[in-house]
Amino acid sequence: MNISKAKQIYKESEDSRNLLLSIFTKEELGVSTIPSQEEFNKFFEEKILSKVDPSKTIFPNKNSFSCIQLYNSKGEWLFDYDYNPGNPHFWYSYDRVYTIFMNKISLQDVDRHRLMKSMVEKHFNLRDTQPYHQDL
Repeated sequence: MNISKAKQIYKESEDSRNLLLSIFTKEELGVSTIPSQEEFNKFFEEKILSKVDPSKTIFPNKNSFSCIQLYNSKGEWLFDYDYNPGNPHFWYSYDRVYTIFMNKISLQDVDRHRLMKSMVEKHFNLRDTQPYHQDL
């Protein structure tokens, strides 16, 4: 089977896609390399959430706001989120989170924002907020 025939079958038959992906790459088949939300969430869970050290997590106390900060085992900030309804946010480290995504999953900003927003809604129950990358 040549690549043009494989591309045609891939477009027309959902049942054949997994078989074709075991033979050809997504690029060869002309398939978008943007991961599905499920793939993105799994990647986030395996590569980012797995680095969180619960003993280094900072939870709000009676004198603070509603912001929770998560760190890795080295005490390096990974991300924080604030569930205050007046100003919910999800911020993440450029060096320790964003670059992992960019090195492993090449995405345009609009795609990254869309995928991160859905992931933030799933894992942190934050709605109507955009993730930002920044380092403190």
